[in-house]
Amino acid sequence: MNVVTPIPAEDRLPGDRAGSHPDIVLADTIRASKILIVDDQKPIRELLKLFLAAGSYTNLVFAEDGDEALEAIAAERPDLVILDLQMPRVGGLDVCAAVRADPAQAGLPVLVQTAADSPEDRAKIFAAGATDMVGKPINSAELLARVGIHLQNRHMLRQLSVYRESMERELETARRMQHDIMPHADVVERLEQRYGIRIESHFQTCDALGGDFWNVWPLDDRRLGFGIVDFTGHGVVASLNTFRFQSLTLSPDLRELGFSAYVERLNRHLKRMLPVGQFATAIAGYVDFERDVIRYCAAGGPSPFLRIPGESDGRFCSAAGRPLGMAADSQYPEIEIPFPPGSSCFLFSDALTETPNIADPVCDEDRIRAVLTAPPAVLAGRSPFEALVADFSGRLSGPLNDDLTLLMLTRNCGGDAR
Repeated sequence: MNVVTPIPAEDRLPGDRAGSHPDIVLADTIRASKILIVDDQKPIRELLKLFLAAGSYTNLVFAEDGDEALEAIAAERPDLVILDLQMPRVGGLDVCAAVRADPAQAGLPVLVQTAADSPEDRAKIFAAGATDMVGKPINSAELLARVGIHLQNRHMLRQLSVYRESMERELETARRMQHDIMPHADVVERLEQRYGIRIESHFQTCDALGGDFWNVWPLDDRRLGFGIVDFTGHGVVASLNTFRFQSLTLSPDLRELGFSAYVERLNRHLKRMLPVGQFATAIAGYVDFERDVIRYCAAGGPSPFLRIPGESDGRFCSAAGRPLGMAADSQYPEIEIPFPPGSSCFLFSDALTETPNIADPVCDEDRIRAVLTAPPAVLAGRSPFEALVADFSGRLSGPLNDDLTLLMLTRNCGGDAR
């Protein structure tokens, strides 16, 4: 293996200006690309060197057989390989196969020199892993055209890879930020201990970012607030809307309002803020441990499922109400349902009952009822919530087509707020 420094002027073809080719204009990064030439015949290597010099390619590495080629690929990390097929010991097809077996070299372009002209031979060369072929005897114009195309593709793919890595880092940061607007496990544990309630949740996005979120928070010693929100769509735009919503809930001008007035003010803010066609369904309210009730406001979306001691089947409660951000004059009266010790309330986004589609979901209201009211022997040591998540995941045959958020509040039997 030999590493060649920039080709001196005496090696350039006649008529070349400072090593540049009049018919090919390449960016500096492409002209600086490292090219590995693999051929067991020195005259051919020298000829290829002269042809490439005509295209201003001077960062060249040479190998005389397949073994040296593989060593050079590992050590030099070339941007392109020009490979002869007929070589002693390790042939060109074996080199192609070895390169494609290495995940680190998956994108390395391999340009094969060949005199093969039958469809069968060409198919065999491509099957071995060659990117392209250049005919023998080598034609300078054809060689430079193919080298230029593959190096440009190589560098564009690298730029896309860098951009993708940057975007993935940004998305990961955004994912962490989105999770941070939902309660962490230690916060949930403290609320469970304070109020004598079990809080179970499941949050899963169908894209890198989602338009759902949930929250629980203390209102006072006898009341625990809760909410689940589902913005239209999913991905970056829907995720930005969750941050907008979170910032609104922290606004000091909303904190002193009654709950119904609070939701109505949020709705008016969202109506001004969201583009036409964007809105959110939501259920938000609080558990009143002193009065053994839940009071909530509904803004469309799926009906919460309530189960209280003495009711074996449970029931779906009202979720009537316009989605948030749809109409500025929407009203959201409070709905009250019983919630004595031992009761549970299950809230969910519509992905649960609309996956893979609304006409044939893997989980409908009947299945929700069946799983959440199943006897302990059927649950096999799992909570009803855990059993429902497992049932849904087990029946799901493909990816989610929408964000999925589940929240279940279960009062301890005989438990009072602490």
